[in-house]
Amino acid sequence: MSFKDSVLKKRRSLASALSWVLRGTVAALAVTLILMPNSWAASSERVLHTFNIATAGFPVSGLVMDANGNLYGTTLRGGVGTCSEGCGVVFKLTKNNQGGLTYSILHSFVGFASDGGAPFGAPIVDSAGNVYGTTTLGGKGDCGVVYRFSPTAGGKYKETILHSFNKFSTRNDDGCNPESYLVSDAAGNLYGTTNTGGGGGVNGTFCDNGCGSVFKLAPKGDGTYTESVIHSFPGTKGNTDGRNPVGGLVFDGAGNLWGSTQGGGSVGDGTVFELTPNSDGTYAESTLYSFTGASTGFFPNTDLVIDKAGNLYGTTVNGGLKLHDAGVVFKITPRGGGVVEESIIHAFFCNAIACHDGVTPFNGLTIDANGVLYGTVDLGGGGSNQCSTGTPALGCGIVYKLTPNAQGEFMETILYRFKGFADGAEPLDDRVVLDANGNIFGTAAEGGNSTACPPDGPGSPGGCGVVFEVTP
Repeated sequence: MSFKDSVLKKRRSLASALSWVLRGTVAALAVTLILMPNSWAASSERVLHTFNIATAGFPVSGLVMDANGNLYGTTLRGGVGTCSEGCGVVFKLTKNNQGGLTYSILHSFVGFASDGGAPFGAPIVDSAGNVYGTTTLGGKGDCGVVYRFSPTAGGKYKETILHSFNKFSTRNDDGCNPESYLVSDAAGNLYGTTNTGGGGGVNGTFCDNGCGSVFKLAPKGDGTYTESVIHSFPGTKGNTDGRNPVGGLVFDGAGNLWGSTQGGGSVGDGTVFELTPNSDGTYAESTLYSFTGASTGFFPNTDLVIDKAGNLYGTTVNGGLKLHDAGVVFKITPRGGGVVEESIIHAFFCNAIACHDGVTPFNGLTIDANGVLYGTVDLGGGGSNQCSTGTPALGCGIVYKLTPNAQGEFMETILYRFKGFADGAEPLDDRVVLDANGNIFGTAAEGGNSTACPPDGPGSPGGCGVVFEVTP
């Protein structure tokens, strides 16, 4: 089974379990629908680029936009290299004189020890136009790399591998398999997470030479970087620390780093953690919140975002409405002294016929200056079995926003429901990006008008994926 297929299988197995639980729950859910306000906005969607596996395909990360409005992203497959169906690419959509966007590939990963493979997180771009990111595979230890692409004359880009992860290096505490995007500070240091590695811990399905790490890459002035592991998640028996972070990090106003883990904590349902810098350059980690089941949401699988007041927001794959655990958007409010308070600001839901809302969000959030949250969900939207089989009709995913009111409550608006055809299907963005006019840009992992990627099984719409724009 390819890596692409394993990603989809994981999501569809959750959707299948949800379908089973939902049978026979119409009467109870009718009350819940009244209690969960939402609205539908007649937004328009435009496909900016359709992928073809011969050049690139299956974009599973979000996008980043530079100051000129150009978009950058990654695909998990396509390009050249030793991987089945290619090792993935970094691409750019450049604004042209006709008001459109011109697609180009900055780099095709080859997957050898000298290069990365399978980029899973969105890239970032600095003021000089350098593009940074991570790959899940490749590098000296086949544990992934941190890369930089620097613009050169003629519109070309030069690749530099800033760090190659190796969990079995001589120091034995390096991370492995980063799946997140990076964040940077004013000094140019880069920070991220790895899903496994970090040293110690238990070996097995979820932990391999440790249960993940938080790393820092510090520039040395000569263009190279020094990597340090600033926290390791051990996963040892009885440990209530988190386990297997897959999302990126976010800074608060005091320079502390916040993140989440998809497992671990007091009952194994995931955590929110904080890393506080010490004067000697080390970091002190605190597990500030442990998810404990449906009432809190559980299994956060992506990044956190922060508002002007220091509140943090994220999603969990499961939890929420007691009957079907379709996932939630949560809010973490720091109360001082290491105490935080968690609340659910939106619970995703279905009825027994169709899932008009999102289902099991593996996707991250984006926040604007007014505290409005935007995101995608790769399943849900209802009205079609194009991306699922059986009942309920899950649908091919949604684009949504959550708008706060004066009382701190959030109203969900579904901005677009994917149909699973030329418009795209199954958006897996770790974040969408907004322009100055409030237009929303993202990727969908499947769909599009290319026939080069046939359906890979029941409930798959086929297609190699698209880059889309939704105009509210």
